[in-house]
Amino acid sequence: MTSQGSASLAQRFVALAFCRADALFELDDRQNVVFAAGATDRLLGKAPDALKGIPFKGLFTDKGGALIADLLAGAGAQGRIDDVMLEMPLASGAIAQVALAGYRAADFDGHFFVALKVAPRRIIDTSRAPIARDSETGLMAKNEFAAVAAERIKSMQDAGQKTKVTMVNVANLENLRGEIPKGAHENVLKAIGGVLNRYSVGGDTATRIDGENFGFVHGDNVDIPAVNQEMLAATCQVHSAAAQLKSKTSTIEIDPAALTEDQIVKALIYSMRTFSKNPSAVENKSMSSLLESRVTETMKMVETFQAICRTRNFDLVYMPICHLKTHQVHHFEALTRFREGGKKGTSSPYEMITLAEEMGIVAEFDLAVTRKAIDFAVKSALAGLPPIAVNISGHSIGNADFNATILSLLGSATNIAGKIMFEITESSEIKDLEGVNRAIQGFRKKGFKMALDDFGAGAASFDYLNTLDVDTVKFDGPVVKRAYATDKGRAFLASMATLCNSMGIETIAEMVEDEPLAKFLAGCDVHLGQGYYFGKADADPAFFLSQNRARVVNA
Repeated sequence: MTSQGSASLAQRFVALAFCRADALFELDDRQNVVFAAGATDRLLGKAPDALKGIPFKGLFTDKGGALIADLLAGAGAQGRIDDVMLEMPLASGAIAQVALAGYRAADFDGHFFVALKVAPRRIIDTSRAPIARDSETGLMAKNEFAAVAAERIKSMQDAGQKTKVTMVNVANLENLRGEIPKGAHENVLKAIGGVLNRYSVGGDTATRIDGENFGFVHGDNVDIPAVNQEMLAATCQVHSAAAQLKSKTSTIEIDPAALTEDQIVKALIYSMRTFSKNPSAVENKSMSSLLESRVTETMKMVETFQAICRTRNFDLVYMPICHLKTHQVHHFEALTRFREGGKKGTSSPYEMITLAEEMGIVAEFDLAVTRKAIDFAVKSALAGLPPIAVNISGHSIGNADFNATILSLLGSATNIAGKIMFEITESSEIKDLEGVNRAIQGFRKKGFKMALDDFGAGAASFDYLNTLDVDTVKFDGPVVKRAYATDKGRAFLASMATLCNSMGIETIAEMVEDEPLAKFLAGCDVHLGQGYYFGKADADPAFFLSQNRARVVNA
């Protein structure tokens, strides 16, 4: 082939590459750019030649740069990187999501060849909230960790790098909190977080599971005993009392080729939950075996859950919801308690109900709870007690058969209208807002008030308020806490309360723990409050009323 033909062929290859990429890079063994081509002027504000010699990771955000450095370092002789999503600052000042793919070519001195494509319509608002973090350690929040970690595990696998997950238990960490100054304890936690992050993939794939338990994803070559020693030494440098801290680790082998990214997410969530209960339970386990254990445990929980629904082997307790200004009881919310060891109402159903929602069987439980609540409401109505609010999941209210069954039960009960109301939980799971609103109106036409739980927890709340015609909204606990803590939070809560008032919608605030907060909320024009300041949940609301000498106000 002539030199002219070779040049023409090379140009064709480059042209073909740009069918898939916005920019192409060649990197040397130090991860510096030795060649660049493509739309770098438009994207980065620099011509391709101006990029030569600069560290490739410097083109990305700090976290993205750390991750790509780990991926490139871990790629073997024929290592590949397939469509890793990273964030890149653009010349315009915006930040874009970019997909990066590449491979190491042994024929070119082991250089790495990389194609980069800006994801369509994935320009990121730079004012958006970053990944949520644990406020004390600076580590990634537990609810964010599994999904981010799974993506990075698969990316490292694609680059030829083996990863592991290590869980860390730091015994006596909570005891230390009460023995040293607050600032010193905060620095101890930051020291732990700093060490774990430093050894994690991308310098930011670590989390705090709970008070004394942590987890991080790391390369196969990380010396865990050495990390342990460094972490404990760092805490002792903060305060000598930290010498009492003892660390135990359990490392989980990862076989990502055998698992999908979604399976890794589920295995990580299960691993963290299991480790927090018993650190030894995940020791020397593989992620595949933990996933199998999760499936087995899930099936057992489903069987138990369905048996509870069938036999109604659970109890209801009732928490007062009171007028903020007068403290008079407006109604009670029925809360579920599972039975343990034959004892009534001793166990919160949160974990099992969450599973039921994931498995799509929560409607069975909502139906069982409603049956029991109707029986109680009939008796309480005869005794002149306030109405009862029953929780219904957003999963259930979208089920036409469920709604028909509930309306039939209500129609068969005597004098129940006005004595029972329904509170829709997990509203974020509602997909068909207009369809659910039709269901809500079906209940309201029969005389049953409808409330929306966890209001204000997300931007979608305003869509719900605009589409769902309800009688009451309940402000989410964290929204209430933020309102009490900051001027901006107060303005936000007060404006939402004003909006609801103008629409004739009653408002409830959760987590009202003391009198100053109750007065603050009343000043924001919130109508009702729920929390330990007014009273804890009790199996006998009549007893609560007699003990508190509260006067009942009709709902």
